[in-house]
Amino acid sequence: MNAYRITSPAENRNVNVWQSDNDVYIQLSREGEAESYFKNSLGRMAVYSEGRPWCEERLRFNAVQIERQGGTLRIEADGGDLFLTLELAFDSEGMLRAGAVWENRTGRTIRDAAVGLEWELAANGTDNVTIPHMIYNNNPSADPARLVPHLGVGESNGFICEEHRLPIPCVNVEWTEKGSEGRRFLTMYSLPSYIELPDGTVHYGSLGAYKREGCVAIAAMSGVLMFNGEKDIVYVSKSKIEPYSGGYTDFAPGFALEKSYVLEWGPQQAPGRAFSQAVHRAVKLYDPHGAEPHTLEELIRLKTAAMDDRWRETDRAAGYVKFNDRNSFGLVSKHGLHYMYGWTGQCLKLAWCDAFLGFDGQMRERIERCRKAVEFYLAESGTSVPGLRNGAYHLSDGRWDNFRWQQEPVISSRAFGETVSDLADIILLFRSRGEQVPSSWTAALEQSAAFLLGAILPAGIFPASWRLDGIAADTEITAAGIPCLIALIKAWQVTGAQTYLDASRACMERYYVLHAETFERPFARSTLDARCEDKEAGMFFFLAAYELFRLTGEAKFRKWAEIAGDWQLTYVYMWNPAYDRGTAFREHGFQAVGWPGVSVQNHHLDVFFPTFELWQFGLLTGNEMYVRLARTIFGALGQGICTEPGEWGFTVVGEQAEGFFQSNFQGRGRSNTWNPSWIISEVLHHALRFREASDKGKIPHYCEGVKRT
Repeated sequence: MNAYRITSPAENRNVNVWQSDNDVYIQLSREGEAESYFKNSLGRMAVYSEGRPWCEERLRFNAVQIERQGGTLRIEADGGDLFLTLELAFDSEGMLRAGAVWENRTGRTIRDAAVGLEWELAANGTDNVTIPHMIYNNNPSADPARLVPHLGVGESNGFICEEHRLPIPCVNVEWTEKGSEGRRFLTMYSLPSYIELPDGTVHYGSLGAYKREGCVAIAAMSGVLMFNGEKDIVYVSKSKIEPYSGGYTDFAPGFALEKSYVLEWGPQQAPGRAFSQAVHRAVKLYDPHGAEPHTLEELIRLKTAAMDDRWRETDRAAGYVKFNDRNSFGLVSKHGLHYMYGWTGQCLKLAWCDAFLGFDGQMRERIERCRKAVEFYLAESGTSVPGLRNGAYHLSDGRWDNFRWQQEPVISSRAFGETVSDLADIILLFRSRGEQVPSSWTAALEQSAAFLLGAILPAGIFPASWRLDGIAADTEITAAGIPCLIALIKAWQVTGAQTYLDASRACMERYYVLHAETFERPFARSTLDARCEDKEAGMFFFLAAYELFRLTGEAKFRKWAEIAGDWQLTYVYMWNPAYDRGTAFREHGFQAVGWPGVSVQNHHLDVFFPTFELWQFGLLTGNEMYVRLARTIFGALGQGICTEPGEWGFTVVGEQAEGFFQSNFQGRGRSNTWNPSWIISEVLHHALRFREASDKGKIPHYCEGVKRT
């Protein structure tokens, strides 16, 4: 029996390979640990299928051979129709590089072929699987009535998607070691490569996993897909799937398909957090460098132009409309011109941006626009419940409106929390610039904060929404209300009232226990339209932890911010997929690096990300990765902005799409023209603060309000 072993002193990792009859066995282990992390034969790993639909048959070997060339193990396996070569070698970081070559050495064309490697792990108990942007611990918070990716239990269940759908093309598995309470992880990364067909179509491989009884199998395939156990199915829109025929490969005589992977394994100390290692490793593997099409000043100029176009003032009302009515595609909203506060409208966030520009440029009219927007909102938005305010105002008929939940009007805790926070930020900004703050503003802030103090659920968190009478619309455990926690932190900054700080800390403890302590229930349901695990829920937890750490200096808040920071970064693209010839993205040279995705339901890219706070947190803690990625993300988000009428489908300079589609979700290689005002405020709000903090390490003075304790 031929047996070989390679080791990596860097991480005490070992690979043992031995030949038995016409097969080769591969074992992955670590020094000092009795149980291996992976052990299987290549014959049971090598998936080969010809014809449609693809099946999980195995490549049968006529002969195998193992060679060692220095630190590289080379396995050659003659499968008759296909010849498989697998090379294994450790790199300087202790990662196992695995290169697979599938070659047709016959004289016939093998049509509609599917090939791949399946890494079956003896995971048992409460195993966690992370497929970035797609699956987080099997997406337990997803509404069962909606289609989202899931891993099932049973021989035919699993989820396999296109590599270009994954911001970090990897599958991460964490499990409990058999016979002990020790946790361990294994992550397989793909180093994506593609084939461009004569018609310009780009063909990538696919990644996913099966969750079977007593094990989890990582599937690295040549392009075929599986959606929740159904083969050749692709997720194309919200809760919508379609048949998919693009995953197959024809192997002409002499054709070879090469795929490169990287594997990492080891003990996992904190349960549910192996995704953090995946993020940090991805930065080293893919070395992300994104596009930066605009300077900071250009970005501010463009977004300011778009903001100015949203200003609408009447004899009664003043504010920034959620949608304008001046684009060539017509008025987007079926509701007509209206202000929206928080969530997708961001009326007061734009007011903050206007005032900030006004103070910096000594433009009094901008400061007054902010003042008018705040005054109108505080004077007119009240409900019968003191402190609780309506969320939208229609200019055509002077009507206040709100969201709907189960045919009942409700006030979103996320939208309300965002708006209360914006009001506090405007007060802090005015104070920092020596501008008089009306006492009515502070009184309104305190009234809303008082409502929030009384609206905390018995579970210690905020509901997703309230009825107009102030009663929680439901008591489900979600991360949706975290912006209300942030609002209390801001109220503390404005007033110095210890009650607000105490309540925010207590809520933060509960959100941590419910969502981040083990990640059995990941951050989820931060939006009304996507009831599932989503980036935004993790973002708000990060922002809350960041604010508490920045203002109190407590170590646990730093740790919690790091946990959430890494989790939200699993949604951020670390590599650049190529696009089909003729698509808008290919013509414009669109680069996905730095762009964040949205949720496990919505697989597109958008500009919503706390770039400035991540950058500032990185500076405060000396985390160079956060500093680097924050600037990479911020630069990348300048893509797709209209710089002249007609560009990207817009007629107003500074406008930008809500959705950029890098995968087969809603049409790969294009963007839409849906442009609610948060797309303006999100970029401009960060850009203005980056400009003020251009000197590295400077903490903007308008953020200061309460001394650290």
